[in-house]
Amino acid sequence: MKPAALLRRALLPTFRRLEARQHVLSYLFLELTQACNVACLHCGSDCIRDTTTPPLAREDILRVMREIAAAQDPGKVMVVLSGGEPLCYPGVFELGAEIHALGFPWGMVTNGFAWTEKSFAQAKAAGLGSITVSLDGFEDAHDWLRGRSGSFQKAIKLLGMLQVDPFYGAMDVITCVNQRNLPHLDAFRDLLQGLGVPSWRITTIFPIGRAAENPDLQLDATGFQELMAKVERFRSLGGIQVAFAESAFLGRHECVVRGEPFFCRAGINIGGVMVNGDILACPNIDRRFAQGNIHRDSFMNIWQHRYQVFRDRRWMKRGQCSGCKQWRLCQGEAFHLWDPGKNETRLCHFKHFGLGTERKCVQHKAQVS
Repeated sequence: MKPAALLRRALLPTFRRLEARQHVLSYLFLELTQACNVACLHCGSDCIRDTTTPPLAREDILRVMREIAAAQDPGKVMVVLSGGEPLCYPGVFELGAEIHALGFPWGMVTNGFAWTEKSFAQAKAAGLGSITVSLDGFEDAHDWLRGRSGSFQKAIKLLGMLQVDPFYGAMDVITCVNQRNLPHLDAFRDLLQGLGVPSWRITTIFPIGRAAENPDLQLDATGFQELMAKVERFRSLGGIQVAFAESAFLGRHECVVRGEPFFCRAGINIGGVMVNGDILACPNIDRRFAQGNIHRDSFMNIWQHRYQVFRDRRWMKRGQCSGCKQWRLCQGEAFHLWDPGKNETRLCHFKHFGLGTERKCVQHKAQVS
């Protein structure tokens, strides 16, 4: 490993402690709704097309946003509208415009299904700053995973619209890799590059939500190692920017498949308000870790004075983590993988996929981490 990478890895635990001590909010998820217009096999929140769960009230959202804006610079807090599918939330672009008017940059992750020329114009007028489009391979693989025919074509249409009129500040595609689409990633990369997509984030499907009961969605050790090799090669080719985006400790692959070392920022820089008002971090974390609720608590008071379960992870050093030599760098894996019922991580990438053999860091000229 190169000296700079070694130094960065050595300093990472200290950097984490400083970030946790300061806990500056820089990323906020708003889970607007659990309604969705597709039925993904791997949904972490088990969202459905018809839900009895009421959406997060607009006036409650704006009250929280005003509270945050009064406490810190709103221009430095990225707001992500999530779900479910954000476009299933009534008046989503009117909400986005109000968030933008308060000084926050905002964006969303979308499956692309409901976008029309009208909604595109509304997003532009509302100041949408970033957009991530979920696209999980070619048509058969994507529509299978998303549970609705026509999903691929809808997402492709949105990508075309975003290329014709690039009003946003950032745009990328995220792909959930599984056993069905793994063999076709090379050709899929060529498709995305041909479409003019500037950035491609690749992740795997982790065993939470509906995916926990469907092991066919997850890669085995051989498949995961193949994926790491593909991502490394893609990053060496230039053109479309590629990174493995899953928040996981990757052992010997840390320095070659993405630009930053593993650091789960849930509850440290990342906060979230769930559809029922629970104050959490990212929507995929077990809801039992909620720190309060906006219907009875001040969001900023909770942010400043709770979240210790996220900011000091020494309590997670148990079970298979207790004697692990990688604890300093891993600290119990990504928080969304923690099972509070069993008090252990649902998946240790380092051990499960055999990532422990050291290798030399390769720094590519085309994409320097």
